Amino acid sequence: MRNAPLKGFISKVSRTGYRRDSPDKDNKYNIIPSGNISMNNVPFKVKGTDNLGNTKVMKPGKNYKFPGDIVVETKIKWKPIKTLLCHQ
Repeated sequence: MRNAPLKGFISKVSRTGYRRDSPDKDNKYNIIPSGNISMNNVPFKVKGTDNLGNTKVMKPGKNYKFPGDIVVETKIKWKPIKTLLCHQ
């Protein structure tokens, strides 16, 4: 079992993740060196996967606890649904 970031990923380690005031808020992904994740001040849903393979969809304003001690966060991109209008 591995409990440290893989070589080459160290530059993506973040303590503030996707918070609005975070310098890492525009990253494609963030590596959080903790299993405790706060979604306070995060304006969108985020997928988190820990180093043990546990995955959760995290919602703004909530707190999450992962069994692992490293969590990779990625933004969840929502695509707008196009409404098909039928004219008679």
